[in-house]
Amino acid sequence: MSASTITLPEAEAKAAEIVAFPQRPQDRLRIALHKLDEALRAQARATADFRSAMGELKTKVGSMQDGMMAYRESLDRTATEIDRAVKKAKELQETARRMAPHS
Repeated sequence: MSASTITLPEAEAKAAEIVAFPQRPQDRLRIALHKLDEALRAQARATADFRSAMGELKTKVGSMQDGMMAYRESLDRTATEIDRAVKKAKELQETARRMAPHS
């Protein structure tokens, strides 16, 4: 077998980074603990963001519920007014029928 050499374009060569694998167990452990700590901090930030978003959602849903209750109360008042108007219209219709000359 022959060894081959890979040539990367200049932009890729600058972006490529070779990371040496730590040889000592304590170095590997230190790096692993550092990565774990980074992951825990990222998780804590994500959890805080999630809780904040849930708080906003709760506020928005509460506001929406208040609006819906006000809308329902308005509809109930309107329905009562319509019932009253229908009743009055029927009374007027009955009065007009009684007052009309009979043929």
